[in-house]
Amino acid sequence: MFDAWELTDEVVRAAVKGARKKLARILEAFEPHIRAMVTVRLGPSPAQSHAVDELTQQVPEALAAGISRLEEQTVAGLRAFVSGIVTRKVSDLVRRGGNGKAGGPQTCSLDSTVTDLSGAGPLWQFISASGASPPSAVERAELTRRLMLELGKLKPTYREVITLAIFDELPMRVVAERMHTTRPAASMLLIRAVQTLRRSMDRPSEAE
Repeated sequence: MFDAWELTDEVVRAAVKGARKKLARILEAFEPHIRAMVTVRLGPSPAQSHAVDELTQQVPEALAAGISRLEEQTVAGLRAFVSGIVTRKVSDLVRRGGNGKAGGPQTCSLDSTVTDLSGAGPLWQFISASGASPPSAVERAELTRRLMLELGKLKPTYREVITLAIFDELPMRVVAERMHTTRPAASMLLIRAVQTLRRSMDRPSEAE
C-alpha cells in the first residue's frame, strides 16, 4: 500500500491532467487517511459505524471527480482539497440527521473500537513526552483507544485544531485560514490543545 507521505507534486500534477494510474495511486494512498479524517470528525457509536464506511467511500469518489479542478497542484494543495471534501461530507451528513440527532451538533467522542486510524500513530508520538511507540500491538491498540476517547472530550476548538493540523496534516497557514484566525494564534492553540490532551492521557483511566 502506498502512503500519502510518498506522494509527490509531480504525481499530483499528472493526476490533475488526467493520468489514471497516478489518480489510482493517490486514491490508494489516501484511503486509510480518509477514514481517520472522517472518524475524528464524526466519532460514531458502533451502531452508526456505517456512516464512516459510507463517507469513506464517498470522499474518494468526490476526489476523483473534482481533482481536475485542483488549483494548487501540490501535495499540500491536495491535502487541503481532501480535507475540504471530508469536512463538507461530514457536515452534510450531520445536517441530514445522519448522526442520529437530527439538527444536532456533530458527535465529538470517537468510537473505542476504531484502533487502526492512520493518524493515531503520529498523534500519539506528538503528545508523548518520549515519542516512543508502545511495543506490542495490544498496547498500541489500547493506547489508541484511550487517546481517541480523550480527544473526544476536548473542547471544540482544541479538537478542530488537532484534526486539521495532525489528522488532515495541513500546514499552519491553512489551519489558521480554516479557523479564521492568525497563524501565530493557531500555532498557540495547537500547543495548548496538545498540552491538554497530554495531561488527560497522563491521568489514570477509569478502568485502572
